[in-house]
Amino acid sequence: MIFRENGRKPVFIIALFLSFVLSLLILQRKHDLSLPTDADHTKHAAKKPATAAKEVASLDSEQIKLPVASIKALQNETLGFEKVYVINLPKRTDKLDAIRLSASVTGFNFDVIQAQNGADMSPKALPGPFDDGPQRDAIVGIVNNRLSSALIFEDDADWDVSFRMQLLRFATGSQWLLDTPPGSTPHSPYGDDWDLLWLGHCALAPIETDSRRVVLENDPSTTPFKYRFNMGAIPDMTIYDNTTRVVYASDGGTCLYAYALSYRGAQKILFHLSMSYYHQPVDFGIHDMCHDHSRNFRCIGVFPQMVDSHRGAGSSSKDSDISKGQEQDRKKGFSYNIVRSTRLNVGHLISGEMDKIESQWPGEVPEMEGGVKISFREKLEG
Repeated sequence: MIFRENGRKPVFIIALFLSFVLSLLILQRKHDLSLPTDADHTKHAAKKPATAAKEVASLDSEQIKLPVASIKALQNETLGFEKVYVINLPKRTDKLDAIRLSASVTGFNFDVIQAQNGADMSPKALPGPFDDGPQRDAIVGIVNNRLSSALIFEDDADWDVSFRMQLLRFATGSQWLLDTPPGSTPHSPYGDDWDLLWLGHCALAPIETDSRRVVLENDPSTTPFKYRFNMGAIPDMTIYDNTTRVVYASDGGTCLYAYALSYRGAQKILFHLSMSYYHQPVDFGIHDMCHDHSRNFRCIGVFPQMVDSHRGAGSSSKDSDISKGQEQDRKKGFSYNIVRSTRLNVGHLISGEMDKIESQWPGEVPEMEGGVKISFREKLEG
């Protein structure tokens, strides 16, 4: 810019100075927006405990066959879903505090759906056909708010410290099972056209007529055979070794420790289980939705499960607000089917002490090299 009048020279100098300052600010802003490296995260793990759990495993770029947009979506604060819900009885602040801590070190946020104890309700107000209180509220919330998807946890849920890495591998499998065309980017990082993703359960059967499997071998977060505890039909795992997890099309399961619904999936559940005559608890209803293939309800599952229930230290009477078993006093808590429990390691994760992460079964899971190997198989072996 040229100023022709002598009186404008100071203005030119000021403009030049402001331009120089603006350039410096832009350069600084670009530096601030640069993506942190793994080394940066590790260096500051103690200062940022919410991201500490992400450092347990590094990205297996040669095995994670996902579009860049899907990987970025899976790294958001709702684990690749539009929203995360946790179901909690208001009087159980202990359970809510515990899962808040677990979520904080894993790096995700959630909304609370308040449950109500049936003992505090009038018999006339007790749940009827498909009216399981908080589970129904979560499903209705997805439809009312037109959420593309939501992940629903029970408040005693626990997961491995490598949960985010597990989700990347699971998404690789679910996209393949949902026939995502190579090179395309689905709307959901888990693939399109799914109705339910069953991540936490106590048994999950495969569809007998669908033998496709996404096989995750050499996975150190897989529960050893002798410590697996399930209460129903599961895939045949005898054809795999002790460190293999599989992703597959599910025929229905038991327990709802963690499951995700798409908007369409929530619509289908409300239609079939609320508008029709159905006198079963919601977990039975969701099992039946997966099992009755005439309902065109697509369920994708994983085994061994990635989420299960935790039993805390102290009196066993705190475990359940529904059933009462023989009371015991535990010196240390435990979680079913989880190798490196987030709840049991939450103190180390808060402090950034990644070298102190403990397995529930020390020495039972061998040290593995080369990362998890992912293979896509059209039929079962053997």
